Amino acid sequence: MKPEINIALMNAAQEILSRFSPMIEDEYEQSRLNSWGALILISAMKFNQSYSSLVEENKSMISWLTKTKKNYSKELSAEIDNVVVKENVEQNILDEYNQSLRRILIKAHIEIDLLDDVKNKRACLQLLRKMHSHRKVSDLIGMLQQADS
Repeated sequence: MKPEINIALMNAAQEILSRFSPMIEDEYEQSRLNSWGALILISAMKFNQSYSSLVEENKSMISWLTKTKKNYSKELSAEIDNVVVKENVEQNILDEYNQSLRRILIKAHIEIDLLDDVKNKRACLQLLRKMHSHRKVSDLIGMLQQADS
């Protein structure tokens, strides 16, 4: 990552929040601009963390899917068996791998949801919720990382 991207993002957020936002008289529009400034600020701080977050997310999915594999159909169990742990790969490949794991997790969630297994339903929802919280600013981070390449 180029350090100037983080600096530029921090400067942009600071300008939005301290300089431009106070100039707007409409409270709604000012609130929207403040939200964008905060999103840019968060993105600047999380820019470097996105790769490690994806690695951690992938490990969590693999671990949970492997641990609960006995509950699934033969087809889904075979799909889980074919999952290979991938680390130290480029961001775009890691993201594709993450999306593949997410598809498997969604299939697992559907199958778990049909069972009367409250413990695994709850664990799956907790994993999905954790993954969602990692993705709150991922769209902006993804665009910035593409620009960084």
